[in-house]
Formats: sequence, structure tokens, C-alpha cells
Amino acid sequence: MLLVVTIPLLIATLARVYRGGTTLNDHAVAAVVSGCMLVYPVLWWGGGQGPLLTSACLVGMVGIYGIFHVLDQRREPGRIGRWVGTLSQPAYAMSLWTGLLLVLWFPVALLTEQPLFWPGWLLLLPAGLATWGCAWTALRRDHLVHHAIPGPGLRIVHLSDLHVSPVMTRSDMLRLIALVEAQSPDLVAVTGDLVMPFSEQNHAFLIETLAMITAPVLCCMGNHDLPIAATLKAELEAAGIRMLVDERAVLDVGGKTIEVVGLDFVWRGAQEAIQTTLSALGTVPADYRVLLAHDPRYFKLIPHARFELVLSGHTHGGQVGTNMFGVSWSVLRPLGVYDQGFFRQGDCRLFVHKGSWHTGLPPRMGIASEVVVLECGPLQ
Repeated sequence: MLLVVTIPLLIATLARVYRGGTTLNDHAVAAVVSGCMLVYPVLWWGGGQGPLLTSACLVGMVGIYGIFHVLDQRREPGRIGRWVGTLSQPAYAMSLWTGLLLVLWFPVALLTEQPLFWPGWLLLLPAGLATWGCAWTALRRDHLVHHAIPGPGLRIVHLSDLHVSPVMTRSDMLRLIALVEAQSPDLVAVTGDLVMPFSEQNHAFLIETLAMITAPVLCCMGNHDLPIAATLKAELEAAGIRMLVDERAVLDVGGKTIEVVGLDFVWRGAQEAIQTTLSALGTVPADYRVLLAHDPRYFKLIPHARFELVLSGHTHGGQVGTNMFGVSWSVLRPLGVYDQGFFRQGDCRLFVHKGSWHTGLPPRMGIASEVVVLECGPLQ
């Protein structure tokens, strides 16, 4: 039965993916979706094909399809849609953890002449990781984090990767904005990816809710913002929100001059683009200098003496990590990626935000969304 529905369901899912866009990023999403979905028939084929496993695998595949069905509605979902979006997270997580177990098990089985498929009890491992990871990230959504660093007496609330969509809804944004306002910030920095393919034309609530913030709001461009870059910038600035695209803003906070520079997002030629932008902007007298750059790899490319603080996002905290076990680490860190938290070069600090969205693809695997409060002042 499962093999009969696999191909039609995969085609229907990919059709939904490509209704969101056909960029290189969408091709990558399609590859991840296909891999996740195909894990289930492989698991079913090697696991005995009993009714319980068949039902579980079918639910998993439907869950993977479900989030793109909800996204493609391009509006805030009802109760059923919210449940479908919630189901998609453990469905993807179980597939990803099971796929990893398969990759690790096959070489062991071949070398030790074990059965090609593992004993069924081993599925408790990916099931446990998927269940705990999804529950932990859901319970800690919009987790409020405070950090104290040297500065002139400035409170920054840092948001990133909002990814507003039918699964990051107006009600989600209202709750997020209320939490931001409660911190009484001097500045709110949003480091890119405000939208995503399924909200490029349907994001009025993004502008509406960000405009509720009483402190100055400064943004930089993320990769998902690029398809509507000019429109998004114009809409934000019409609402009094600055989108800094290779530009600077200068603020007065308590008699201190704060320079904030925002870089555009480029896939290639980042070093040349950064050098050109910073050279063209020059410097202005300031007591504190902040750089907004969506991609944290830019931290390797900037002159570190130029800024005291760099704020980034993009990595979603590394996407798969051990934070749910109390350890701040992700699978990207061994690859040399600035994945989450603070990094430092001389007196310049980089902070990489884990992202402010909480439901999507791929799911958060042990890494929760956060609202970050940076107290930039004299340290006690």
C-alpha cells in the first residue's frame, strides 16, 4: 500500500514546493523533502511491512506533505491547519534521524555481516530524539535570552529569520512583538529573512506588527528577502522601519552616538562587496559601531577594528544541535561555521541568532527560537 501512494504523494509535495518558487534554494528544499519522504518507504520495506509500521510510515509521509499544503494556502490556517503544521515537525524529525541511523547502520551491517536493516527496537532512538527535540523546541519557543557585553549603555533586542508565513502567523508575530516591547529596547535589530517564498506576496501583517514597536527598528537583507528586495524595503520604510542595504543609520541613545551599518546579502563575491560598501561609506564619529549582516560568514571578511558588534542569523543555530540536552553545539560547528551565540576577534564580537520562527522546514532539531536582549554597557 505504502509504495502505491509514495510516488503520487511525492509528486504532489514537490508541486507544492515549486508553487512557492523555483530558485536554487527551492531546488535544495525539494531535495531535502524528497530525501525525507523516501526514508519512510525504505523503512517500511526493510521493517517487516506490518500494519503498525505501514500506518506510522503513511502518517509520516502525509505529515511531510502537510506543511507545504498549509504554506500553499498563503493565509493564516484554521485549527486543522495548525495541527497539520505541528504534525509535520515530528514527521520530518523522525525521517531525518532515521535516515542518519540508516547511513550509520549500513556500513556496520556490511562489515559485520549483520542484517541490512537494524533490529526494530533501534527505532526507539530516532523516535525518542524526534519526540523530545520537537517537544523541547515547541515548549521553548520565543525563549528570552539576556547577554551582557561591553558598550556605551545600549539595550538591543535582536531578532532574525522571522520567516513570516502561514506557519509563522500574525498571532505569532503579535506575541513576539509584545515580548520585544516588554524589554524597553533602545534599538531593535532584525537580521534578515523576514519573509519566505510562500509569503512574498502575502506579508502585510509583517509590516503591521513590526510597526508596533516603539523603538527604532533597523533591518538588513536576507537571502529569502532578495526576490522582493525593492518592494520589501519600500514597504518597511513607508512604515518607519529602516532596511539598511549597504547603508548606515546614526542614532543618538542617551547622548551617545551609535552607528549601525547594514549589508546586502550576496551569494558570491562577498569580500569584494563588503570592501566596496565599507570604503564607500567611510566612517563617522561614533561611540559604538554595530554591523547587521544576515550571513555570519561575513565576520571573517570584515575589518574587525571597524565594529564593536556584528549581528547575524541565517544558520538557525545550526539547525540540528544539542541545545535540548543543555549543550550549545550544532552539526555545523565542526565545519567551521559560526552557528550560534558569540564569537570574537579582538574587541569585535559576533552574535549569531538562532532564529525567531518556530515551525517550518527543516524542523528545529533541538534548537529553539529565541528573542535576544543585548545589554551593551559597563560590565560589573
